[in-house]
Amino acid sequence: MFKNHHRFGHRVFQTAAMVGALAGLAWGSQTVAHASTLAVPDISEWQGRLSAGEVAGLKNQVSFVINRRQYGVGYQDLYATNNTNLYVRYGVPFGEYDYARFHDAASARQEAQDFYARSNKHANFYVLDFEENDVTSGSTNAAVRAWADEMRSLTTKHLVFYSYQSFATTYANSARKAFDAQWIANYSSTPTIPFALWQYTDHNYLSALGQYTDNSRVTTSVHPVSWWADSAALALTHAPATSSATTPPTNTNVNPTVAAPSTSGTGSTFTGYPVGAYAELHKHATRYTDGKAIPVSRRQRLYKITKVSGQKLYLKTLHHWVWARDVTGYWGGSHRSFKLTHKLNLYRNASLTRRTGGYYVAGDTVHGSLVKAPNGRAYRIKTKLGYLTANVRYSNLA
Repeated sequence: MFKNHHRFGHRVFQTAAMVGALAGLAWGSQTVAHASTLAVPDISEWQGRLSAGEVAGLKNQVSFVINRRQYGVGYQDLYATNNTNLYVRYGVPFGEYDYARFHDAASARQEAQDFYARSNKHANFYVLDFEENDVTSGSTNAAVRAWADEMRSLTTKHLVFYSYQSFATTYANSARKAFDAQWIANYSSTPTIPFALWQYTDHNYLSALGQYTDNSRVTTSVHPVSWWADSAALALTHAPATSSATTPPTNTNVNPTVAAPSTSGTGSTFTGYPVGAYAELHKHATRYTDGKAIPVSRRQRLYKITKVSGQKLYLKTLHHWVWARDVTGYWGGSHRSFKLTHKLNLYRNASLTRRTGGYYVAGDTVHGSLVKAPNGRAYRIKTKLGYLTANVRYSNLA
């Protein structure tokens, strides 16, 4: 989420400053009071097919989850059904979102119908993720309002509007007020306008998943956490997994030579790390694959991958095998061309904290040089247009 799009090419540069008003239900002023430190991640197929063990662990780390159901009418999220069923099973409150792709009011109504039909009816709320202008007939406000009106005819549950500030005020300034809450993305600073939920980062670590996700904060002065996370509809609560395929391994194995990864579950482990790439060892990594403890001083450092065996990586200078889920991999060295496998945002700085408003899409070939991040624990692709992450999950060498 929080991506800019362009109808005439792969890259977009949003020149408008992100300062528009994303008002809620005619709120005049807003005293910002945030909820607890529990996470509010949004999850899509990019986080993988979640396992029972991962969702069981997630229950104690989140206030609620917002899961993508579809990317317009034509594409359903690969793992939405699996993941939302697990949320129900383990008592994790959740909402679902529709990434809008409608092109007029009629197609917006159809998109809402398909979204609701596909959704898990245990969802506590439904979100319209409107951040791309595909409307070619009529006004964007009319299309957004049509989506909301259609959803009102299908459900009495809360409806939430999501976007970033400038896009919301430009393309849905009136229609967004038809929703019960506003969810706004701003990664650089606290929003200057009213909001009920603030997506403030795309890099929050969840140990239950062993990876980073977007994260948001609830503004309790607008809606309490219970407004979002009332779990009365979740009839089923935590139950032990019955299949060895979804039961997470633990670190209590009596044979330390086959110790499991130091973070629970393997459902979404990325195993495509190539020899020659670099790996940052996570601060949450506690044990090598042989069961021996990893000193704190050796974590959060960058190491070269010299051997790969299944889910195990051998790191040069560390001289140990580690679990793939305990690292983040990056391209390094003198490579100059990369074929992207995911949409990637462009940033003005190598810390990836200041977005340009543009991005590349999957399939683009990007040319640039590899540079280290200021913290020394990651690599970036420096292009003429800005910086991209060099995470090996999101590109291949071209």
